[in-house]
Amino acid sequence: MTTLHVFALNTPVAVSHTNLTRQNGEAPDLPPLAAWLGVDALDTDQVELFPLENLGTMSLSDYIQLAFAPEESIPAEVRLRLDALSGAVLLVPDSAIAGDPIPGAEATHIADIVLAEADHSATLPKADAAPTPRPSLPQEPPRESVPPIALFALLGMAAFAALIVIFGWG
Repeated sequence: MTTLHVFALNTPVAVSHTNLTRQNGEAPDLPPLAAWLGVDALDTDQVELFPLENLGTMSLSDYIQLAFAPEESIPAEVRLRLDALSGAVLLVPDSAIAGDPIPGAEATHIADIVLAEADHSATLPKADAAPTPRPSLPQEPPRESVPPIALFALLGMAAFAALIVIFGWG
């Protein structure tokens, strides 16, 4: 079971450190987040830190619902607490920290949200490793050649027509 810990930051923070900013190659100078959470180590590649104004009109609870896929819908009382926040927020999956966070004055614990996890317990059938046969390309049918006898008959009729025209037979 993975849990997402949500913290409101009591210190003004203007930097954004999210999956999107990491994907874009941004590496901002982060405040001492591990110290703020009272943990020895924090894997900052798994956390999200951003001012709530970055969400625009989206609520924090909707963002968490969409971005982190909680196991169940977020309870109404937790939604109210999340959506009432202002300033900056820190989202920390428990896989990013060792032990339980004990936040100091810089952070306030708001909620813990259980996240859905993939179930890898199924036994899958072995895949067929043989290459898939490819259908052969359709071949053009051989062209029919004109038999020589037809060619000679055509030439003969043309010659006969020419004789009729020349000698006026007809």
